[in-house]
Amino acid sequence: MKKTILNEILQETKADAILLYSPQNRYWFTRFSSSLGYVLYTKDKTFLFVDGRYLTAAKESTMVTNVDEIIGFGSIFELLNEKIAQLNIKKIVFEADWVYVNEAAIFTKKLNAEMQAYNFATVRMIKDEWEVAQIKKACDITHQVFLDVLKFVKPQMTEVELARFVSDAFLKHGAEKLSFDTIVASGENGSKPHAVPTSRQMQIGDFVTLDMGCYFNGYASDQTRTFAIKNNDNQKLQEIYQIVYDAQQLGIAAIKPGVTGQTIHKICFDHIAAQGYGEYFTHGTGHGLGIEIHEEPYNSNAGTKPLVPGMCVTVEPGIYIPGVGGVRIEDDILVTETGYEYLTTPLRELQIVK
Repeated sequence: MKKTILNEILQETKADAILLYSPQNRYWFTRFSSSLGYVLYTKDKTFLFVDGRYLTAAKESTMVTNVDEIIGFGSIFELLNEKIAQLNIKKIVFEADWVYVNEAAIFTKKLNAEMQAYNFATVRMIKDEWEVAQIKKACDITHQVFLDVLKFVKPQMTEVELARFVSDAFLKHGAEKLSFDTIVASGENGSKPHAVPTSRQMQIGDFVTLDMGCYFNGYASDQTRTFAIKNNDNQKLQEIYQIVYDAQQLGIAAIKPGVTGQTIHKICFDHIAAQGYGEYFTHGTGHGLGIEIHEEPYNSNAGTKPLVPGMCVTVEPGIYIPGVGGVRIEDDILVTETGYEYLTTPLRELQIVK
């Protein structure tokens, strides 16, 4: 499938080769991770260039795919030009959405081929079975961490303490690393969608929003749960929890091939607005995820791309009321041939920490 995607780009641009420079796209195509490297792709052969820090690891890796030759480099442009000459490459496309202007200028100056910028932002949208399995494993680990959180968290604990616990728990359960900085927003801090954990102590009756995720084999999870400390007596937050829960269920239920992310967002937003809280839902309903925590396609007003089987997206409506608090519920969803499948696991209903 990945070669098909790149071959379609070659055909569209009438180019002879593709140069992948970004770590994300190189890993997507080869399953080898390095901070620096190059993939030169043609219809007939693919070359992975890495420097001395990664050469042995690349050659010993059992995960590397789609690569015909692994080449260590000192002077990368000399080696690339050798392949350009050997393969009679006249035109190369590169990642307009990732390469800096000065890097593009260097490519144009030093490579003996016509260079054309091309937007690669959508190439990773559709996941294969292996990719979906890695995201699912990351989601399973995230669920285990949430179960640990429900046993660990207690009144007077600070947001920072909980965030540190989450980091340790992810590593304990086999994650490579966090996929983003954990968001812990308790009480009134819940009104901040991307709150940074503070020294605020969680109180009995607080609603706490916990947004967290991890990487497994280079693929990310992203899950948000809002739970209550000891009781859910706050009637306003009870009310908005149910509204957000219902909005999310409506949005997820609408996921199927051909529906746009814009439609999913509108379904969630319209439900929240109909209950009188539209002004407090201040972000898009979701995003694609995979190698990056935010990638195409997007469930938002800008999400005009129709959903296709194999896409993995989040659905995460929220309500955030300054001075009161907030609620967000987020799940990772796989688009299937007939509709959708949950990648994240249950406990979407309000959990009350005892």
